[in-house]
Amino acid sequence: MGNISLQDKVLILLSWALVLRCSAAQREYFPQLRNLTWDQARTQCQACFTELVTLTPQNIQLLSQNLTSDYWVGLRKNFYCTSNHSMAWSRWANGDPLIFQNWYPGSPLFKSTQKEYCCSCSCNNPAMTTPGKTSFTTLSNFTTSYVTNTTDMSSFTNFTNQTATDFSSLWNSTTPTAATPRMPVEAECVRSPMLSPYVSKTDVNYIEDSCVAMLRFGAWIEKNCSELLPFICYEDRFLGQAIVTNSTFENARLSWLPGPGNISHYRIEVKVDKNLTEFQTGNLSHDLVNLTAGTGYSVQVFPVKCGRDLHPQKVTFFTKPHKVENLSVTNVTETSVFLRWNKPAGNLHHYLIKVQGGEQIRSDTESKEVDSLIPGNLYTFTVHSVVSDKWSEGYNIIEYTKPGKVLELRVSNNTQNSVLLSWRPPEGKYTGFLVNAAYGNNMNVAGLPLVVNQTEWTVTGLPIGTEITLRVIALTNGTVRGKEETVVDYTAPGPVSGLVLVPTSNSLTAKWNSSGGNSFTVELYLNDQKVDKRNSTSPEWQPKPPTNASAISSNKNQITFQWKPPENITTTANYSLRISSQFWGDNRSATTNNTSYTFGNLKSGTRYHFEVQTVADREPSEPAQVSHCTDAEKREISLSMLCSSTEPLLCDKNTTREEVFNQLNARFNKLLGDNVFWELKKQKAGD
Repeated sequence: MGNISLQDKVLILLSWALVLRCSAAQREYFPQLRNLTWDQARTQCQACFTELVTLTPQNIQLLSQNLTSDYWVGLRKNFYCTSNHSMAWSRWANGDPLIFQNWYPGSPLFKSTQKEYCCSCSCNNPAMTTPGKTSFTTLSNFTTSYVTNTTDMSSFTNFTNQTATDFSSLWNSTTPTAATPRMPVEAECVRSPMLSPYVSKTDVNYIEDSCVAMLRFGAWIEKNCSELLPFICYEDRFLGQAIVTNSTFENARLSWLPGPGNISHYRIEVKVDKNLTEFQTGNLSHDLVNLTAGTGYSVQVFPVKCGRDLHPQKVTFFTKPHKVENLSVTNVTETSVFLRWNKPAGNLHHYLIKVQGGEQIRSDTESKEVDSLIPGNLYTFTVHSVVSDKWSEGYNIIEYTKPGKVLELRVSNNTQNSVLLSWRPPEGKYTGFLVNAAYGNNMNVAGLPLVVNQTEWTVTGLPIGTEITLRVIALTNGTVRGKEETVVDYTAPGPVSGLVLVPTSNSLTAKWNSSGGNSFTVELYLNDQKVDKRNSTSPEWQPKPPTNASAISSNKNQITFQWKPPENITTTANYSLRISSQFWGDNRSATTNNTSYTFGNLKSGTRYHFEVQTVADREPSEPAQVSHCTDAEKREISLSMLCSSTEPLLCDKNTTREEVFNQLNARFNKLLGDNVFWELKKQKAGD
């Protein structure tokens, strides 16, 4: 490869930079079907696009796919000139250097020289010769060799033009003279056919100022620039960007960059859902009005050039959503607050609840329970409407969570008129405690309820020997109450007086007076030995119990019980009855003055526990008890078992069917016992 001049090196570097720039610019091509001269075509491209097309190996393949005729392209023989000489085919119409050629064979045509031969006579005398000069034949060969081997078209064109000018005088004279140079020869003139003088003759197809057209398959040819042909324009894709500022609930400011070239106006398309609105303006901004709050809009701004839309500048945006309405608290617990609000006008995506402390909670509906809060704490809740990255103005509400329940409430230091209450404070926050007490029909003790700050309090002014219900409630903010904690205890009783014994043949009735108290313990001694101990709520010994309680009949849903009255009873007694099922948690009560009773609507196959007590003067006796089962309504259930375990190889133990059955039987017995009817049977092998 020959040496590259500095000028060529610069052109190569510029060409590579141009290729990189064009590839990044996303160039687009626009074939035009109007037939114009090359100059008219270029003017049209400059007005409505950028310029006549600059060809590359890549875009030739693209453009030639759809061409049906010859098209003007942006290359002309003598387009750019310097002060010294013209460099033909050196640059494209847009100024890019020519770094690629795709000429059709035989193109381009250059000014050529032709050699003419004829028979002529010459003198026989030797001509004058000049030492160091070569013969015409040698010069002719040199000229031909130069033309054949040259690779620089501009040099080639300049050389041939210069040759035709500098050597024309050599061929126009037939008689050598001293003043006119003659063709040098090496021998004397003889009569023989001789080479005619070297005459410059232009090819009839040569075009002095030619322009390039591209054939439909991509090759280049020269044509007269005044011919009428369709042409191909190009334009770098416009990549502007629209922006939206000052977006509010119903308005927004739209701005964009100016389009390239002669832009007549801008066409604006505003789309929301399936609705499209269009505007036109000659400005670079436009105010969008009458928008819907919290709504997404897609906007395209098309620069219009020669009635053609360029690629749009696009932007999407959302209007600001409205503030929620009527925020309220509908329920409060120790660790949660339930919020509710109304949807604002316009649109939105969701709601965002900001909780004091930085936590943010999303809600897709108009209500939300905010949990995991601290009991008794004051919180500020702020609800925002949200669409995309836009938040509405916040709606605030302040609420306390309820304080927790006090812990370990207990009674001590019982006296006849007072008790000492003590407790541990609840978890979370509180500001005080509400203490209250009640007994009998007196729901409030004098001086209570009372708010205290300490964790103990002596309740005074209570009656002697009385059951007292004491309550403590934690408070926050002085008014927000937590759940109450309750304890039941007694004040100390007063002494018993006026004990009277009324004997019969087989019983002993004790009566006494009480100075305070509503429950008593009665102990019976015989020969200084305690033979009986009973509790009573009245100053009289309780009646004797019935005896021989039994179930006399039953079916699937009822049982009839029977008992005997107490011994030596002289009148009809009243009885208090109770039946219960531990398994079902069923408890029922009844009263009767008969000695039998039927309980119905029972569950089949269930064991029921029955108690009967004698009631005298509203005091019950000790109960007589018996248990009985309703008839079972049997159903069979088949069980299949498959061993699975999280412990490796645990299921590989050799466990027999008998062991599995025994374990299963023990399990059912633990769960069901004899409270309901059940029976576990082994299935025979092969069944």
